[in-house]
Amino acid sequence: MTRDEIVRQALVVAETEGMEKLSLHKIAAAVGVRTMSLYNHVGDKADVLDAMADVILKGIVIPDADEMPWEDALRALARAFRVAALQYPHSAPLVLTRRLNAPAAMPVVEAALRILGRAGLDGASAVHVLRAVIAFLIGTLSREVGFAPTYAGAIPGVVAMRERDLIESGLPAVAAASAELAVCDHEIEMEFGLELLLDAVRRRVEALS
Repeated sequence: MTRDEIVRQALVVAETEGMEKLSLHKIAAAVGVRTMSLYNHVGDKADVLDAMADVILKGIVIPDADEMPWEDALRALARAFRVAALQYPHSAPLVLTRRLNAPAAMPVVEAALRILGRAGLDGASAVHVLRAVIAFLIGTLSREVGFAPTYAGAIPGVVAMRERDLIESGLPAVAAASAELAVCDHEIEMEFGLELLLDAVRRRVEALS
């Protein structure tokens, strides 16, 4: 038994049974040892959760972006983040809520800041943009893994209402967009939001030049 094996089995338990069912007892059973034996390799459950998040972060394949236009490089990095998170959809909230400041995340931060520097942003502006991109990724991926609402087909009492009833209820904008609200393609939504961010960054770069 090693720490890596404990963390690997913790991810297996979380992905097969859900994060709410994850416990040191179940992890120990998956590894094939008594619960107390885990403490030779991990501090506590929080230590295991942090290590699980680090596995996901280390799975981000940072693109070789030096030869790409900065826009393509930032797109590639954001997509790589999404791919890594969706390999462990039940465990991904650990990254999104508790470990984005972990050492394992620093190579991603380094890559993003280098890309934004190539775009022509100074250090302070690059950090502001980085934080905006991180906030966007946290939001869109939280929605995709079921950690945040999508408004797709699940607005209480709204989807079943006829358009006329929605309008009479004082919700004309919801009525007009009801077909679009009923579905949510997560990849399309991420790409749409990413392009909005890129447009904003371009304008900031132009304003600074």
